[in-house]
Amino acid sequence: MLTAAEFIQAGITQLHRSLDMAVAGLTPEQLHAVPGGHPKANTIAFEIWHLVRTEDNVVRFVIQNRRPTVWAEGKYAERLGLPPVAQGTGMPVAEAQALRISDLPLFTEYMQKVWASTDELFSSADPAALEKPVILKPLGEMPAIRALGQVVLTHGMTHFGEIELIRTLVGAAPVISV
Repeated sequence: MLTAAEFIQAGITQLHRSLDMAVAGLTPEQLHAVPGGHPKANTIAFEIWHLVRTEDNVVRFVIQNRRPTVWAEGKYAERLGLPPVAQGTGMPVAEAQALRISDLPLFTEYMQKVWASTDELFSSADPAALEKPVILKPLGEMPAIRALGQVVLTHGMTHFGEIELIRTLVGAAPVISV
């Protein structure tokens, strides 16, 4: 029988594979298109940036006692011309729609390093470390494993679903066909 950590790790691994496929082959126009021109809709660029930044912050900064994020270590904010601290939570829609990933290969490099960092956490953390309480703003205190399951996996899958819909609306095929 799978432990909760094994179940969450397997889900995150599938999420990472899906996200890798979701951005592969997109044109800059598809990446930054506002679906349907809707005034409150987010672009794929914003969605992917937000969810990767969130995972990076949860895995490194929150769970690993303020360990510098991959974002900070690799100076990705400066290299990509994106906000150094923000991860998109609460960002005004106009600002989110204006976010541009100017170098998708560089951003993909960042994604891969975040995925590797998450894998490293699962491979090296003892079960007690995953049970320790962490504080996630604005959600409050919870065990680290719940933060991984609720924020990294469930929140990530929600945004992947949005990306799938946006892909269709901007003329790219969905990653998962039914």
